Amino acid sequence: MMKHVMVDLETLGTTASAVIMSVGAVKFDLTTNEIDETGFYASISIDSNLDLGRRIQEDTLMWWFKQDAAAQKVFNEPKVSLESALVDLSDWIGTTDYLVWSNGADFDIPMLAHAYSQIMVEVPWKPYSARCMRTYKNLPGADRVRIEKAGISHNALADAINQVRQLQAIHAALFGKKKVTA
Repeated sequence: MMKHVMVDLETLGTTASAVIMSVGAVKFDLTTNEIDETGFYASISIDSNLDLGRRIQEDTLMWWFKQDAAAQKVFNEPKVSLESALVDLSDWIGTTDYLVWSNGADFDIPMLAHAYSQIMVEVPWKPYSARCMRTYKNLPGADRVRIEKAGISHNALADAINQVRQLQAIHAALFGKKKVTA
């Protein structure tokens, strides 16, 4: 049963108020290899971020100029407003019963929470439901677990899927749960 959601953001900064360029999310089960790879994806207008007072950090913008052309396509995708993306993400999640994961306790989830507060919409998860994938990655033995990454690096949906695959593999390796093939 899928009771978990992995979120990933691509941004133009590292602070809670940074411009969010895209958000990707997938629902998954931690103890099997079940992943809803269709997931959720929104490419977000920079202007709609700036209208809310969100900021661009020069060093992050320069970092984007050094990324592969495939990753840079995020700049040319059809855009929605930040408010539309967040409301759509809430609708896609659908219930506050999910545990919401990200690759770092201090980035994606707090940044989303900050953006939700700016548009005065409640986050679509309970305050105690946030989970950090880095906690799993730092457990003894987790560093030996490797997965083959798929898709475009720095694409929010592809990164979310890869993070789930790694999380599931670590969970299986460390806690003896065998992954069930779909």
